[in-house]
Amino acid sequence: MEVTNIKILIFDQDDLSRTLIENYLKECDFPYEICRYNEFDKALIKGELSYKFIFMDVSKRNISVLDDVKILSTNPKNIFFIISSELNTDIYVKALRAGAKEYLRKPLAKAEFLTAIKNQYKKEMLAPVKDDKSKIIAVTSYERGCGKTFFSINIARELAGITRERVLLIDFNDNLNNVTFSLDIDPVLDTNYYIQNINENNAKMLFSKVFNYKKSSLYIISNGLYKSSGTRLAFDNVQNFFNQAKKYFKYIVVDVNLSLDVTNETIFNNSDIIFYIISSSLTANQRSSRFISTNLAHKRIRILLNKYRAKDELKLNDIETILKREVFYRIPMNLMVTSAASNRGKTIREINPDLDIVKSYNKIARYIVNRV
Repeated sequence: MEVTNIKILIFDQDDLSRTLIENYLKECDFPYEICRYNEFDKALIKGELSYKFIFMDVSKRNISVLDDVKILSTNPKNIFFIISSELNTDIYVKALRAGAKEYLRKPLAKAEFLTAIKNQYKKEMLAPVKDDKSKIIAVTSYERGCGKTFFSINIARELAGITRERVLLIDFNDNLNNVTFSLDIDPVLDTNYYIQNINENNAKMLFSKVFNYKKSSLYIISNGLYKSSGTRLAFDNVQNFFNQAKKYFKYIVVDVNLSLDVTNETIFNNSDIIFYIISSSLTANQRSSRFISTNLAHKRIRILLNKYRAKDELKLNDIETILKREVFYRIPMNLMVTSAASNRGKTIREINPDLDIVKSYNKIARYIVNRV
């Protein structure tokens, strides 16, 4: 099941009101949790209020509840909505001053309720990252068919699932539309359009149109199914794109073919880590050793061995000897699952979340979160 970025907590004593809201959420397939008032203090003590949206009814409760809102709204992850059956201007003003985003009247109309959620979610998605800790993860290889794009897709998916932060996957593969075909998607705007047109003034608008993968916190920029990238991207446009994207996404995964031109050099120079995908091909590894030995990649590169079988003629020690570097991680082989994911346009977690190959991607994603 795909993990979404919206989690809703509702404090309401009115059984009918809770049931109504629950039905609204079910219809829209939002994850939710219903909680009575007598559980509120317990949740406060345990520090468990890490929800995207919190709806709090103040109709039958003392106005001191707004003190709780004021305390909890200091956590930027908590977005409060005050709901009430009473038209009380004093409560309305105090609620907004305490940090509530909106004041909604009972009985809640479905359109008003869902509009409030969607508007705040959109604002949350478009809110610039407030620190400079956004990470760029480049995934590259000399070798065609080594599983580079498959890795990019699934590592981006795991990062989104682990962190619940906004993760951007961008396809920089020339003319191949790798990500587009792999996930069977058709984005409205393609990679070239974003790179060539984005600037500080229109970034918020353009990023609001980025393809969202199944209501998760994973967003994808790639070329359309039948569109060709056509032209090489200018390095200054690429640099500007990264400058803007880092304001809106916590992690940026870049799937890119390897070529030592100025555009790719810009991508690698901006990257906090470079995952280099290899297989047990002798010729490909000999070519790969040239890039791996460059100053451009020396400290930030991590070598991942994919599509490796125990009976292959070229052994792990042989590969490390050729590359003059240790292999960072060997991804388990599971051709049946990887083929099923590719053929169905899904991530491997959607096929079977309990497999070793899924756990390996999760482990690498946690390494990125904790060590990069």
